[in-house]
Amino acid sequence: MASRARAVLLSIVAVGVSLAASSPAFADDTSCIHSYEQTQTLRRAGKLREARSEAAKCSSESCPAVLSRDCAKWLAELDQSIPTVVFDVKSASGEELTNVRVLADGKPLVEKLDGKSVVLDVGPHTFRFESNDSKGLPAEQKTVIHEGDKNRKITVTLAAPGAAAPAPVGSVERPVPIATWIFGGAAVVSVGVGAVFALSGSSKESDLDKCKPSCGADLVNDVSTSYAVADVLLTAGVVSAVAAAVIFFTRPEVARATPTALVRGRGLALEF
Repeated sequence: MASRARAVLLSIVAVGVSLAASSPAFADDTSCIHSYEQTQTLRRAGKLREARSEAAKCSSESCPAVLSRDCAKWLAELDQSIPTVVFDVKSASGEELTNVRVLADGKPLVEKLDGKSVVLDVGPHTFRFESNDSKGLPAEQKTVIHEGDKNRKITVTLAAPGAAAPAPVGSVERPVPIATWIFGGAAVVSVGVGAVFALSGSSKESDLDKCKPSCGADLVNDVSTSYAVADVLLTAGVVSAVAAAVIFFTRPEVARATPTALVRGRGLALEF
């Protein structure tokens, strides 16, 4: 009897849980809990726009009061924290442009400018501005958006169509001067030949040891000449090496030449 009663009780509980799960109220509570948790997760990740959307859901009166109170508070805080920007795009002649497409971090943000502020997440962003009516070349601007920024103005000027695209900042190089190669080559040759004469002098000096004290004057002079030439060449090699090093390390920076091909039609500048 006891086991039969236990089975009946479990059946009743199972039916009750099933009915509760299928009811709209239970489904709404589950959705509220999900939005409640997502609001906190997204906010910590700096995704304030998505966090605000979730906070708006769980602050609804249809959610349990214990959840909606917190969500309403977070919603107010997010409204204060979410940054907004206003884009101000001009042509090379100073004309204010509105038919401009803006991308943020490679993703479309707005198709046209209307003077209204745009909501963004905090952090670094790369904006790309493209004129829809070919009134300027595309331009990019990197900006760090801070929490609490409100109606921050971002101004950019598009270069005139047909103009060469400006060289990227930091696009420089330090070519090696010809003098570096000349002095470097002279140093290698001088040291190499000087070493040969030094070895030759050392070998001849060994021969003098065998004929002492009756060595001829020619042999003695030959040894002295070899050492003298070696000294001159080795000294010249060291001086040339120092000169090459000084020229190399003090060489100036020059702008790197970047061949640019302009593609007409939409004012795009493509670099190859």
